[in-house]
Amino acid sequence: MNSHYAPTAAVQNELLPPRGINNVFVVVATSVVYDFVTNLGDELDYLMGSRMTLAKGLFLGCRYTPFVLCALHAQMEFSPRIEDCPGLAESNILFLGILLLCAECIFVLRTYALWNCDRRVRIALLILYSAFFCGTAVLVLACGLQSKVTDFTAGCFSSTSIPVNFILAPYILLLLLEIEIVGLTFYRMIRYYRATRCRLLTLMAQYSMAYILAGLLFTLANIVAICFVPGDYGPVLEASQIVAQGLLATRMQLDLWKLNRHSLEMAPTLDSTEYEQTDLEFELSQRASAVPSGTVPAT
Repeated sequence: MNSHYAPTAAVQNELLPPRGINNVFVVVATSVVYDFVTNLGDELDYLMGSRMTLAKGLFLGCRYTPFVLCALHAQMEFSPRIEDCPGLAESNILFLGILLLCAECIFVLRTYALWNCDRRVRIALLILYSAFFCGTAVLVLACGLQSKVTDFTAGCFSSTSIPVNFILAPYILLLLLEIEIVGLTFYRMIRYYRATRCRLLTLMAQYSMAYILAGLLFTLANIVAICFVPGDYGPVLEASQIVAQGLLATRMQLDLWKLNRHSLEMAPTLDSTEYEQTDLEFELSQRASAVPSGTVPAT
């Protein structure tokens, strides 16, 4: 899935042939379709059985934007007219930015809910998310401006590329944000574990540690690829990582929704109010009054 700060035509022919890029696209598209099909039943239950909220809107953005990206990539690959490439490239990077921002917003809101809407946590998360949002917006705008003066070859490969340092800046901010999310979530989980001595694996599932840690590892791998993968075609892996972040966020949200529906069966020894927030509805006023200040919610 080539963004328009993709490899130059010369580098692409030398190091990563079109077949290699298409193989990456096939893997990404297969993963998206597989995740959608295997979770279709739960997804329909979630969409039909819950009202429209901020969390649900973010879920829709993360779930269906990858299909738009796959369609854009296919059109870029098989477009017979090179003059169509600038518009397709701008759309591609725009939807990549939207997908990444929606996915990270889900993780941020979940962490905020874990801390009972604590004001200090909200400020800390908002500062880093705002910095990341601005960095991503600047990168998207820069790529859009560059596409207007860039020469494209067949397959919508650009003749120039964005400097690596410029691409790397938003990812450094993303890495800091995800480290903060992991730290806050892990601290909350360990604190609750010490207070209750319940099963640690149950808590890890309840706190979605696997999804959060996977997102952090994806970001680290992406930064390494951008810095050290030769040929300046790390963006091929970058697009794949962004789609993976979206899949992680939607899978986490569905699992939390299912956990909320089956909370009594999954953790009969805990009070049911512990699970009132697992569906990520973010009813702030209700949560502030329903959850005692000394308890730790499930989301």
